[in-house]
Amino acid sequence: MIAAVLAAPLSAFAQAEPAPAPETPPAALTAPRLLTPVELTLPEGATVSSPIDVFLTIDGTGLVTEVTLPQSYGESVDAVIIEAARGLRFEPARRGEQSIAARVRFQLEISPPPTPPSTGPPATHPSTPPAQPQPQPSPARLETLETFDEERATIGAVARVDKPTPGAATRVKLRGRELTMVPGTFGEPLRVVATLPGVARSPFGLGFFLVRGAAFQNTGFLVDGFQVPLLYHLGAGPAIISSRLVDQLDFYPGGYPVSFGRFNAGIISLRTAPPPADQWQLEFEVDLLRASALAVVPIGDGRGSVAAAFRRSYFDLLLPLITDDITLAYTDYQLRFDYRLTSRMRLSVFFFGSRDELELKQATGAGATVGSEASSLYYRFDQLIVTLEHKLSQPLTLRWAGTIGPSGLEAGRASTGDPSLGSNVTALRLGQRVEAIYAPTEFAQTTLGFEESVFIYEVKGSIPSFAELPGIPAPEFIGESIAFEDRLSELAMAPYLEQVVRPWRFEITGGLRAEYFRYGDTQQWVWDPRGVVRFKLTEHAKLKAASGLFAQPPLPPQLARQAANPKLKPNRSWQSSFGTEIMLPYSLEIDSTVYYSHMWQLTRPTPEVRVDENGETYRPFFTDDGKGRAYGFELLLRRRSEHGFFGWLSYTLSRSERFLEGGESVVFAFDQTHVLNLAASYETHGWTFGARFILATGRPVQDILDLNGDDAVYDADEDDFDPDSRGRRIRLPTFHQLDVRIDRAWKLGPIDGSVFLDIINVYNARNSEGFQYNYDFTERGKLPGIPFLPTIGVRGVL
Repeated sequence: MIAAVLAAPLSAFAQAEPAPAPETPPAALTAPRLLTPVELTLPEGATVSSPIDVFLTIDGTGLVTEVTLPQSYGESVDAVIIEAARGLRFEPARRGEQSIAARVRFQLEISPPPTPPSTGPPATHPSTPPAQPQPQPSPARLETLETFDEERATIGAVARVDKPTPGAATRVKLRGRELTMVPGTFGEPLRVVATLPGVARSPFGLGFFLVRGAAFQNTGFLVDGFQVPLLYHLGAGPAIISSRLVDQLDFYPGGYPVSFGRFNAGIISLRTAPPPADQWQLEFEVDLLRASALAVVPIGDGRGSVAAAFRRSYFDLLLPLITDDITLAYTDYQLRFDYRLTSRMRLSVFFFGSRDELELKQATGAGATVGSEASSLYYRFDQLIVTLEHKLSQPLTLRWAGTIGPSGLEAGRASTGDPSLGSNVTALRLGQRVEAIYAPTEFAQTTLGFEESVFIYEVKGSIPSFAELPGIPAPEFIGESIAFEDRLSELAMAPYLEQVVRPWRFEITGGLRAEYFRYGDTQQWVWDPRGVVRFKLTEHAKLKAASGLFAQPPLPPQLARQAANPKLKPNRSWQSSFGTEIMLPYSLEIDSTVYYSHMWQLTRPTPEVRVDENGETYRPFFTDDGKGRAYGFELLLRRRSEHGFFGWLSYTLSRSERFLEGGESVVFAFDQTHVLNLAASYETHGWTFGARFILATGRPVQDILDLNGDDAVYDADEDDFDPDSRGRRIRLPTFHQLDVRIDRAWKLGPIDGSVFLDIINVYNARNSEGFQYNYDFTERGKLPGIPFLPTIGVRGVL
């Protein structure tokens, strides 16, 4: 259900007090004025008649501190109405020039879907003077509260039904405060994903995700349906897109719909939208690490808007005061244009980009053998996304989107006495998506689409002459390097069809994605059928099951001809899951899932030598015969935001393995048996308090501590030691960390804002991200993780 709601002035009337003496006129009483409308997301099946009465308590800063409903619409519907109303922002009521608290009555008007929103001036236009309120004695329990009431008052809002994604068994959708108020994320929506079930903890808080036992590169980042290289800045930095331009985040830990492809594990899908543009806005945010600004300007009499955002860190100014061993800097920008061409057609143009620089240096050895080692990572990209959506008729929606943009990634490692290693990959990305959604009734829906992607790569660099690429943090003998340079192109085309039917208590989704890959020496069609079944046990409980196939092409550096293998086949996986969805009182919900993923044709490094059809020997460097499996249990206990409180507890029990030649299995390098996250936030009287706790099993690492003097071999030619773990593996210590966040809302004249304190690792837990060894591997110490890291900042909106 889509609703268009008009905004109107708030006025009040009450019983008149005795007229004051003329010589002491009372101070004029001004009603609160709505500044920011809201959006209602109604639960599936909700039937709410218009209008909806809402009673609000608004404090002296314009924040809604209490919401009550004179009539109940059911627990789940009441919860979303209350949460939406708490998101309203006002210019506070005033007695003369003094801001005061107020209690007001609103009516939410819900209009039928086909009616487009009015483009004329709202009822709150300055040319329409509000009715003059009359003072009324305040209730005894609220001595400073003035009461206003207007029977026909309405507020700006949009209501729509929140339905589960038919083609996915598990989708965690986050919106509003759940995206920006989780501690330890610095207010960044996308980093909230790290607290969700199915996600293993990544080292140093990096912007990569280990989802359901798969590798980093097997989880995709999408913005408005298109792949982007990364969603986060380096060094545990923020997201590359301003949180004010993020409308919704969908996390699919596995079994994602057929409209997406090219990834062997999960999908993080970001949907962007402009901030409310009923009037121009200027927003800024400054903290100890970075500064950002955003501006929104309405155009075309309310038919569209232009938004621009920019962010810049100043690590490069602060770090030299502390150390010369670390260089870190990042920048991002966004420019967005939105316009409603007709009542059924809208256009959006989104241009954004990012720049990152990270360098790490450290001294090695001692005395006459002192040296240095340096690692560097440079990352940049720009991307343009154009989207045109047309609601051709009530049941049929057409959507086209296209993208283009360059990107670059440069990684290097150099140490005294060894050759420099690294790679430089530049790419040009082009793509388009066409989709038609036909939903003639609530019992059936058909989606037909086509996706096309073209990638042109320039790859060059140098790699070790044997075995795997160097790892972090284990030191290892590098030996001679091999230089490579190649130009690669990749074409992927994918028509897809998805059909949803809803007989009786079932919702059955069947889909097929046919993907054509062409890269290197490989041309191949891949057929990926997927299916999801939901069964409604009761009004508040559902069973769900899903199964499907997925494919992902190898990474560009694995396809270079001189130092890799252009004949690699796509990585494949078969993912299945079964679970329950239960709605409980007090806005609680439980989502539990048991999953199994079988992986094959995985790309892995190999030191072997092969013979080609001409009898000549060669080294492929990479092969596609890797196999693995992952299985586990996920639990999400979540309370949706109500009465200022929201939070969730997520727990993942998992096992991820890879198979060696002969069928022997070993634990995956980033396997974490237990991962527990607890996040909660509470808002009251302009204050918001939040906390997040993380507890995770340590990942396995090679045990190369040479206590007996026989596990490290001295190489006289290189004057160095080669370690030998002899197959021994141990786990890093259990990781635990507490983060907190405190926000205080404020108002200064026309500026609304907040001051926040966000602290990572409050009690300074000495967590280990790996081991560091001395020169002959007879001693080792912990590679420390992120220490106590506070930041304080201020945010303002004009």
